[in-house]
Amino acid sequence: MNIRICTPVIGTTLDDFLSNLKKTEEISDFVELRVDYIQDFTETNVEVIRKETNVQSIFTCRKKEEGGKFNGDENNRVGILQKAIELGFDHVDIELSTIKEYQFKRDNTKLIISYHNFVETPSYWDMQSIIYEMNEFKPDILKIATVLTEEYETTKIYRLLTNKPHNEERIVIGMGEKGRVTRILVPLLGSYLTYASTEFGESAPGQIGIEELKNIYNTILSFRT
Repeated sequence: MNIRICTPVIGTTLDDFLSNLKKTEEISDFVELRVDYIQDFTETNVEVIRKETNVQSIFTCRKKEEGGKFNGDENNRVGILQKAIELGFDHVDIELSTIKEYQFKRDNTKLIISYHNFVETPSYWDMQSIIYEMNEFKPDILKIATVLTEEYETTKIYRLLTNKPHNEERIVIGMGEKGRVTRILVPLLGSYLTYASTEFGESAPGQIGIEELKNIYNTILSFRT
């Protein structure tokens, strides 16, 4: 069973970011490039990061309204995302709210359309409506990440995976302390990937360290062979 563990890379300056990228690539073969953490990030920096990335990647420049740190103009952020598509990053993550307002030229890059809610987890049917809206834009992968305020809400997360069409790729994550268990279980239920943190920082509440997560999966899979 192939479990993808994606490890976010952050840093407040381009030099710090590239240093963290190099260290993260030593322990992970899949990274999320959270360039929104870099202060005053511009389109010209995208090519630098592309050249320095040597493993599978998700390019993300998250808007503040969905938990991001980008401190620039929205048109600049959209230009950065388009540049990442043109340069051929493996995946580019674009929020549903953004793709409803701006058009992007599609290329060979896999498009992840995402929805984040740091306040609550909507009802199962509300999230299904969000997925329906995402599919109108024909994503390669769709992503839903919501904060869990009650433990029973994990069932909503799991249902989004167990009831998904066989040919549809989804990333579904429960955030916060009550969502930690979902970060372990969702790949086993069909999520395209899960996220893990490193000692260099986490990009969302509730992320589990990559070494701890690897050990958990090694233990689980040893009982399945």
